[in-house]
Amino acid sequence: MYNCDPTFGIILSNRGPVLNYCTSSELIDMGVRAEESRMFNTVWAGDAFLTNPRLDAIALLSAVAAKTTDIRIGPACMGSFTQRGALDLAYQWASLDQIANGRSLMVACAGGGGGPAWENEGRNTGVSSSDRRKLMWERIELVRKLWSQDNVNFLGSFHDLKDVSILPKPVKSSYPIWAATNITRLATGTSAGSLPEKTFMRIGELCDGWMTHSVTPEVFSLAWGRILNSAEKMNKNTKDFDNALVVNICVNNDREAALDEAGSFLAEYYNITFSKDRTKDWTAHGSAVECAKTLAEYNNCGVKHIALRIASRDQNGQFERLINDVLPLLH
Repeated sequence: MYNCDPTFGIILSNRGPVLNYCTSSELIDMGVRAEESRMFNTVWAGDAFLTNPRLDAIALLSAVAAKTTDIRIGPACMGSFTQRGALDLAYQWASLDQIANGRSLMVACAGGGGGPAWENEGRNTGVSSSDRRKLMWERIELVRKLWSQDNVNFLGSFHDLKDVSILPKPVKSSYPIWAATNITRLATGTSAGSLPEKTFMRIGELCDGWMTHSVTPEVFSLAWGRILNSAEKMNKNTKDFDNALVVNICVNNDREAALDEAGSFLAEYYNITFSKDRTKDWTAHGSAVECAKTLAEYNNCGVKHIALRIASRDQNGQFERLINDVLPLLH
């Protein structure tokens, strides 16, 4: 048994119906089984628009919300936050929260990346890569107003709204909105450049939590400390400030086979070739004991929730190993 303070969530692999390794019904059923297992406190779903297409996160999570009663619901992360229309997004997600009876949270994300696919998405959605992050921060402010006020007037660099009310609103008047920002580049794991203090200040000022991936416990602790410091400067109760770390997982008693399987899956999932070292950096892999040991390394570094993504085409088989073999070692 390993001592592990963070709670766990499961990321539903909604690329599956597009890549033909699972069905939408299987994803919904996994969300229900996650609640029934009592091993998870959150069901997550990835989100993107034209690049890396998948089953729509709002539709999928609404279906899971309708069939569950206790487990939290959230995107990991909302990659289309800047691509969807602001009013559409606010209305659709508030409706999801109503279905979930107040169990949802929003994780805003600028989305985007380099290369022709992302450039094409920006061209067709009218949102350039250079504008995504600025648009994300402004939209967080706008959506928070739409979810808490009526007759909203808002003038920003990207939005000009007058006398707008969104109904229904989310169940809770103070709705949790997080931001997802990454310290490392997805493909290589190299530093994306030290996050500027302005980014930490914006998270502390505008958000209620932070999501990231592929960082060591030491780097996570350092970044989280800076975010909490920023929140304190905004006179926020940092005890309630939340976070989640995305970790890939592949369980196989043959550790090298697990790493190879995870690498193949992630290459297909992201349309990126990952080196073996890069895959190893952000994937718990090997036997149940080896996976549990890797996850336990994030104890005492500030991580509150670990969002597990199954890095295998055998989603159902791996899920069974998680709830029966890995997570019991950590609870």
